[in-house]
Amino acid sequence: MPHSSALGRAVIVMIAAAASTLALGLGSSGCGPDPALPSSDAGPDAKTCTLTYLGDKTKDPELELVALGADYASSAITDGAKVALLFPPQGGRVVFVGVRATNLDPCAVKLAGAMRDVTSKQVRIDTRTINLEPATDGWGQSSAGDIASFANVPMCPNQWSTTNIYGTEYEVEVTLTDRDKREVTKTIRVTPECAEPSLSAECTCICKGGYILGETCNDPTSSSSGAGGAGGAGGKSP
Repeated sequence: MPHSSALGRAVIVMIAAAASTLALGLGSSGCGPDPALPSSDAGPDAKTCTLTYLGDKTKDPELELVALGADYASSAITDGAKVALLFPPQGGRVVFVGVRATNLDPCAVKLAGAMRDVTSKQVRIDTRTINLEPATDGWGQSSAGDIASFANVPMCPNQWSTTNIYGTEYEVEVTLTDRDKREVTKTIRVTPECAEPSLSAECTCICKGGYILGETCNDPTSSSSGAGGAGGAGGKSP
């Protein structure tokens, strides 16, 4: 009997050790997301993309910037351009910054867009993975019919910039990186404006300098769009 009891205790110890080892293995195997780590966006899968290479592999990537206007049409933006502050599904106000590019792989391209306050150097960013829609000239582009193919750079509620968002010049910087790590960056200065007349009262309220989160705006749509929308997220100081 003493021998049987000792054997039983040994078996129990072995089972407990095995269970502990299994638990440690699951904890380190990536079976669940680590809340301390940034999550990747749910963009296109490069493995299923069949788009052909854009331009010439022997040349450096080229990049042009575009933005969506109040009519959600895409147009080129250059240094000194005005860009629309638009009401997105997530609330607040964003600038939809897109691209035209060539001499790179169009599949699962990383698009990083940022708007920088030139005085305080505070930045608002949006990063996502997109497939570039082929154009007829050997370039690829953000699809005008898909806001997910544009960097949705959050601008308002304005709890980050030193002045009104509208009517103030900001620096916009966009970087494209393809799956071969070929990268191109373009930086210009633009001036945001409240471009949707039916929503202008709320826009000028939540995008003004010194806006206080939760402050009542006079726009009748403010209860649905929410002055506390997601537009103030994504910021950092360099």
